[in-house]
Amino acid sequence: MKWDFWLGLTTGSILCATDPVAVVALLKELGASPVLTVQIQGESLLNDGTAIVMFLVAYRSLKGEEFGFDQYLRFLIHTAMMAWLLGMFNGYFFFTWIRIANNRFAHASSMIQAMLSLCACYFAFVLAEGIFGISGVLATVASSMVLAMHMWHHVVNRESMEVVWHTVETLGNILIFFLAGSLTGKIMLRTDAADFARLLVLYFFLLVLRAAFIFMSIPLMTLLSPDRQPVTVADAAVMTWGGLRGAVGLCLAIQVFEEKAPHIDTGEPTVSNEQG
Repeated sequence: MKWDFWLGLTTGSILCATDPVAVVALLKELGASPVLTVQIQGESLLNDGTAIVMFLVAYRSLKGEEFGFDQYLRFLIHTAMMAWLLGMFNGYFFFTWIRIANNRFAHASSMIQAMLSLCACYFAFVLAEGIFGISGVLATVASSMVLAMHMWHHVVNRESMEVVWHTVETLGNILIFFLAGSLTGKIMLRTDAADFARLLVLYFFLLVLRAAFIFMSIPLMTLLSPDRQPVTVADAAVMTWGGLRGAVGLCLAIQVFEEKAPHIDTGEPTVSNEQG
């Protein structure tokens, strides 16, 4: 199976997106360090946004569009930096609205605040992707980080807010994994033994590569910690194993599968590699 550079970069950007939802939930149940949980969540958020931007560049080139180096640079800056600024603006706008809706004597306040938090994310994504043509994921991440930083002191009922978001998260994961599982089941019937062997090699290579980057970043993560709390080897090991692939990578792989790019045989290996 011969893949060109842009197909390899497209597949790499898909495989870079992590989804440690199950790992974070398990760490919270076990009473693990909050610092470790935040590091895994933060790495996943920024990783997903960066991977999607890289996917857009690589996939457009894979489909035949030609860019110069300056065009690539402008695209990355425009798509990533402008999305971040737009997301922060959107986050502060909806934070002000949520704070205004903070009325503990009104029964509907908790429902209004939960709906506003949902609208903030969808509004950030639609505004970025549909109107400005920049990264909707990065805009949503920036908006969510602003809300997570400021809104909790003004939320009327924290439990109801968390229940709403856990429900939305669960339904989204069920939909994506059901769709990916349906596609993969059909693909696996046409996958030969050599592809399964490549899948195992790819898995171990990604695991080793992730471990190398995380362990080399221990001094930097310690330096960036607000209280200079050291990141231990055990923390780095958990972060390495916590880099599971999930919903974001599956969505991108499904897009490649459906559009088939210019190669009729590239969609199925991409989906099967991501699902595996």
